[in-house]
Amino acid sequence: MNTNEIITIDLLATSDLHGRISRSGISGNILKMATYVKHKRKANHRVLLLDNGGMLSGSMFAFYYAQIAPYKRNPMIKIMNEMQFDASGVSPDEFNFGLDFLNKSIALSRFPWLAANIEHNKTKEPYFTTPYTIKYVDGIKIGIIGFTSSGLMENKNIEFEDEVIVGESMASAKRWVRYLHEKESPDFLIMLYHGGLNTYTDKNNYRSYYSNNAENMIKSTEGVNVIITGHQEHVVDLKVAETQFIQPGKDATNIVDMSIQFRKRTNSVEIIDTSIKHVELSSYPEDRDLLELTYFDQKAVQHWSEQDVTDMPVVLDYKQLTDLYIKPHKFIELIQNSMSKAFTEIDFICAHIGNPLGNGLRGELKVKDIYKSYVHTDKPVKIKLTGIEIKRILERTATAMYKEEGTIKYNEEILEPTLMTVWKGFKYKIDLNKPVGNRVELYNINLEDSFNVIMTDYLFRHVNKIISESTYERSKKTVIEYMVEEIGETKGKFELEHDFEIE
Repeated sequence: MNTNEIITIDLLATSDLHGRISRSGISGNILKMATYVKHKRKANHRVLLLDNGGMLSGSMFAFYYAQIAPYKRNPMIKIMNEMQFDASGVSPDEFNFGLDFLNKSIALSRFPWLAANIEHNKTKEPYFTTPYTIKYVDGIKIGIIGFTSSGLMENKNIEFEDEVIVGESMASAKRWVRYLHEKESPDFLIMLYHGGLNTYTDKNNYRSYYSNNAENMIKSTEGVNVIITGHQEHVVDLKVAETQFIQPGKDATNIVDMSIQFRKRTNSVEIIDTSIKHVELSSYPEDRDLLELTYFDQKAVQHWSEQDVTDMPVVLDYKQLTDLYIKPHKFIELIQNSMSKAFTEIDFICAHIGNPLGNGLRGELKVKDIYKSYVHTDKPVKIKLTGIEIKRILERTATAMYKEEGTIKYNEEILEPTLMTVWKGFKYKIDLNKPVGNRVELYNINLEDSFNVIMTDYLFRHVNKIISESTYERSKKTVIEYMVEEIGETKGKFELEHDFEIE
């Protein structure tokens, strides 16, 4: 590169792709994104393509290749390799299917995964090889470093992995950004931060505010030119001081295109101009080469998802979430019966909903209907709980319920809908007229006795601070898979067996 020559680099950024490969009507997918990337590379060969993490879970396509057919090569990685991604961040959801699956995906990737604060438990060094990478573009030295919000990692599947720990994001950023500058002296530094911005967070929600602290990352670091954020799944273009914050949305519906102009000086590189556009991808055609590459991958998912579960209509639907909490309901019973398949010698079953936007199941069902009714990757776990601890978990549920003009209602600001519990195996009553913390009465249970309980790994992670048990046995199958089995066997015909009342 000659002195005073102007070089333009196009930074293309994605985040939270959620395995969106299959055709999805007018919305985006990564095949449409590939068409845009090819277009940019034809116009300018100086392109950096970065993902901020969140591509391995979050869709039925991702679920199939991680859980149903993990022995097959993940087509998401295959596509990203073909698109020549330069680097990826790591989201908490990357751990949804276990560390072995994630390590296999990384081993098949022809690009580095960057997460400086996800560390080896013993050495405390970054688990995923290097925490940063250096790219040279026509003499311009670009540093790319990755961090994952430590707040977002709380109560996630990573807690089941003994090999790794999560370092506090800001402390790690202060250490590694300084090290990168001292060792590498990049002309331009990009941070992949899988977390959101305070600006777009409810200030009254401390946990969310603490977890999405991208603005605070630059307070403990210096010399970061661009921070690519994620997880909040907004489309964001925000500048704070000298740092540009961008967020590319979710599900491959958008891509951020940031044009950066550099001028080479005698002993330095000057940034002379930047411009940003958020490109909505629905109008772009799917890339033909990648469509052909993934043809059989898509066919496999389609065949699996279209399999009939029952040819007899079932009636397991509900109109609103409170229908599941105020009295026994067959959809919750279905979940409980499905979970019971995971283990023997069980006393009680604790269930919750998976999809707070769902409405249960009705009609003749295919596998995709079961998936959509639950969505999440929860797996049953078997643990021991005392009667006191069972009551404690139920009191937590009762805290979010209240009466208004004689109608029982639920306040999701107190407790997320997916953490509301319904139990089977004993009778209990919740009296909303009593004070919080003293609303639950358990029948025929000695509070000092211990019981074998099935709950999901998701719930276990969220209640482990209010129970004493830390050991567990975890199923290899998900609740979704057990639901497919249960409906296939019962055709949705069963009697309500659990017994509780709320007044």
